[in-house]
Amino acid sequence: MKLKLEQFETLNLYSNRSMEKIVSSLVNESANAVLVNLFEDSMILLDHTEGTFYTADYKFDRKDLVLEIKNFEEVELYGENASFKDDVEKFFEDEDTDYAPIVESYKTNVLQKDAFLKDLVAFSMSKKDFSDVVDYTQIKEAVDAIQLSSLDEEVVKFYKERLKTHPLKKINYFNFYEDVKVSLKDTETRKVVTESVKTKAMDFWKNEDFKKEFVKMAKVLKEDVEEGTELLKELVESYPAVLFLDKADRTTLFGKTMIGSKALREDTKEISKGINFIFESFDIADMKKEYLLEEEGEEEEEPAEAPVADAPKEVSEPESKKIVDDLKKIAEKIEDEKIKEKLDALITSIEKAPTEGTKPEDVKEAVEILTL
Repeated sequence: MKLKLEQFETLNLYSNRSMEKIVSSLVNESANAVLVNLFEDSMILLDHTEGTFYTADYKFDRKDLVLEIKNFEEVELYGENASFKDDVEKFFEDEDTDYAPIVESYKTNVLQKDAFLKDLVAFSMSKKDFSDVVDYTQIKEAVDAIQLSSLDEEVVKFYKERLKTHPLKKINYFNFYEDVKVSLKDTETRKVVTESVKTKAMDFWKNEDFKKEFVKMAKVLKEDVEEGTELLKELVESYPAVLFLDKADRTTLFGKTMIGSKALREDTKEISKGINFIFESFDIADMKKEYLLEEEGEEEEEPAEAPVADAPKEVSEPESKKIVDDLKKIAEKIEDEKIKEKLDALITSIEKAPTEGTKPEDVKEAVEILTL
């Protein structure tokens, strides 16, 4: 058999021995579970918030790198102390017996079993880093206590289903009755969906406030490039949707804006050339990272066009408002600062979706919380 080094590496990366490390890492990231043991196609989990063991089946898709955990069943533990009971009965039946056999039987049949359980729990829990865990059990309690208005929104229903086909890269919470899916890689090829944002941006030339700011900036830019650059940055900060336009659309937008101004009409080409240069400069490029990058310091490639049937949906303004209102209700019931930071970040992302683009990963995480 001939295998490329990359193929051989992949083969070993997801071997049965490696799978336990992968599954343990994913399960232990959750708010309320640790992996106790992994078998060929099943596992034992501990809900450490309730002190309950569960068995579950699992399947790992090596092609798509998706782990699915399902068929949860609670384990009811009871003492197998028949031998101890027999020894006790014999002790009371025989008047001449001494205490030694009954004490030894108790140690063997009762105390050792408790010790095994304690060791098992302690070993499993020792593999979990609690310092970075967001306590979703508190979020679950808050969700259960609130009447949520966003659950009937089509975009919420859409992303609830999408979590099954495009799972998140982290398991946040186990409810131990619904199947859990998690991916080892990004499942969204488009980090930001901006169709409606681009459409709105192309119409900015009709917006009187935008026109006033633009004309002011362009007049200064003709005389002072440095000051004009600062004004352009301020304009973009006020209207960040401009950052999602390509050079041709951006030139069209600014061209229409300048044609509507007598003061700029004759200098359209010169001003457009200056603006395009500034957009390609270091300052504006850095601003674009805030909106267009997946991760800090890592430039996002031009998103590939996803098939229409598989494309993520944008969140509209009314949908955004309902989702944000519900997330704020949940945040009001929680005191833990780490959880509040998590919710605040999601709230900010969903609030900006109608004007700065929808981030599918953030929407999925928000929907996962709303439907806990």
